[in-house]
Amino acid sequence: MADDELPDEVPVRRDPRRREEASRALLVLIAGALASLLLVRECAFGGGMGARDRTCRCHGVEWTLYDRRPADGPRQSLCVGVVLSRTCYRVTDGPVIECPR
Repeated sequence: MADDELPDEVPVRRDPRRREEASRALLVLIAGALASLLLVRECAFGGGMGARDRTCRCHGVEWTLYDRRPADGPRQSLCVGVVLSRTCYRVTDGPVIECPR
């Protein structure tokens, strides 16, 4: 035994299955983050106190964040999926206008 080696030091073996599981978990995490970036979009927004209102058709799940109207503030929802179309109104249920980009 060498002078700088302690008797209780044992070389650590790395388990290849554990490394594969960690890589797989990291890939799932990255895929989830990319999917959320690509699939979560703002859907409906506006409509409080005579403001412009935007609605949409969502292929997926539309999640209402808040719907406080008329005097409390605008309505807002997220689309988890694909936004098929958007419709903008001058005021809530008013005439249709072109949606701003």
